[in-house]
Amino acid sequence: MKKSLIIFIVIFIIISVIFLCVATKVEAPTNDKSSINSKEQTSQDLPKEKFTTFIIAGDMMFDRFVNHKFKDIGFDHIFDNLDKSIFQENDVALANLEGPVSDKPIPDDYEPRTLTFNMPTATIPALKNLGINGVSLANNHTLNAGAEGFEITQNLLKNAGIKYAGYQNSFNEGSILRYETEIPISFITVDYLAYANDQNISAAVKAEKENGRFVVVFPHWGEEYSSTHSAAQKSSATKWIDAGADLIIGSHPHVVQDVGLYNNKLIIYSLGNFVFDQTFSEETQEGLIVSGTVTSKTIKITFLPLKSKQLKPELMKQSEKDAVLSNILSGIDNTGGSVTLERN
Repeated sequence: MKKSLIIFIVIFIIISVIFLCVATKVEAPTNDKSSINSKEQTSQDLPKEKFTTFIIAGDMMFDRFVNHKFKDIGFDHIFDNLDKSIFQENDVALANLEGPVSDKPIPDDYEPRTLTFNMPTATIPALKNLGINGVSLANNHTLNAGAEGFEITQNLLKNAGIKYAGYQNSFNEGSILRYETEIPISFITVDYLAYANDQNISAAVKAEKENGRFVVVFPHWGEEYSSTHSAAQKSSATKWIDAGADLIIGSHPHVVQDVGLYNNKLIIYSLGNFVFDQTFSEETQEGLIVSGTVTSKTIKITFLPLKSKQLKPELMKQSEKDAVLSNILSGIDNTGGSVTLERN
């Protein structure tokens, strides 16, 4: 009897110990899971840093020999040598549209190299397919097809969902291109060759800045084919920055110009050509694409030099790229062609 009682007690103790061990093991993962969920919840509760990305290219002209070369095979082939994702994956993808777009067929009159442009309708879907979602119309060729041609261009862009801003010889509310991105951004476009009113441009800059926006001035300015900026360009740029501009990016000279730094703000004087038929020099067949990432605290700008082969733009290889960047970014701290600045 005593022996049976002892055996029963021993078995009871063993079963109790096993039960306690199993219970402990079952509870442990539950506690760990709760801890992990707590960490994940904490991570999710942290506010994500807001940012806006943009990419900007230079002068685009799809008339003359560009039209002649691609009218039968399709304008999309102009961009065969570019990775379209560099445009499509940005919040803003902008360039200067150097002239009007017709809603009717245009003559294939490339041989006289006329300076009066009128681009074919195929221009618009080619821009859309590339990923361009905004253009500046503030340049000296905007009215080449008159007021009617300007209106047609605006309607074609609007119908394609491509934003636009700017005029050839005036400046007003329609000169400002706004994007309501995480960091709201405004592009102030101006044909400075015809409208050189720094006071009004600065007032527009100040108003956009006071509304809490990142402000880019996109002027059409400077001397054609000059690789360095003029004193007048620098004077205007510094006034706009003093008024609150965060970045200056220029077009018109048809060649890449040097880059300046004023009050911790970049002045990119000229992007050069993006799509053009100016094959008479090496410099006019080169350009820059500029990409940017803006946060509440910083602005990172990356310079992407390109060259045109058979009228098709493509990014330069590393050795060519390094040569261009060492020239235009002389004296500006950069890492592989990227410049990061604190916003002020």
